Amino acid sequence: MSHALRRNDPMTILAFDAFVEAQADTTMFELIDGAIVMMTNPTETHEQIASNIGAPLKLAMDARGCRTYQGGIRVQRSEDKADTDKTRPDVVVRCGAGSSRNFITDPIVVVEVLSPTTIDTDRGPKLDFYKSLPTIRHIALVYQDQMRIEHYRRAEQGFELEVLKRPEDKLHFEAVEFQLALDRVCFDVVV
Repeated sequence: MSHALRRNDPMTILAFDAFVEAQADTTMFELIDGAIVMMTNPTETHEQIASNIGAPLKLAMDARGCRTYQGGIRVQRSEDKADTDKTRPDVVVRCGAGSSRNFITDPIVVVEVLSPTTIDTDRGPKLDFYKSLPTIRHIALVYQDQMRIEHYRRAEQGFELEVLKRPEDKLHFEAVEFQLALDRVCFDVVV
């Protein structure tokens, strides 16, 4: 379950970074639309799905000179510390030179594995944030309680939605020349 800590004024990235730094434990947090959201420990199903996508995606992106991160890097709109979003996607791809920062501002692909407790946030303010990023070409929202992916693909006029539900349906990230069948996404997962 995720819990949002809402303040009267939206929290900035500057204040969020100070808050996270002051934490005594390893609890994970995100900043979504100015609210601190505590991340829950993922289930085995969640991790299996993220790995089923992340592992082949990393191998394909390494060959292209792109980087794939699985659950460890945050995404911001820019380096502006007054912004109010700093998320931590389950899988993210960016192309270009690496850096030593703990966040990126230029993701091309973002994957979020949904759970009953995070679905409203992931399909709501987080999705809106991802769509606002100029470099994003693909956003995949993967359900862990059913065989279903909502794939948002950037088009000339906003985003097109493709829903994958059949085992043979292919998740295709054209921007990075990668595809994976839905049955592989759900491999070794009880749905």
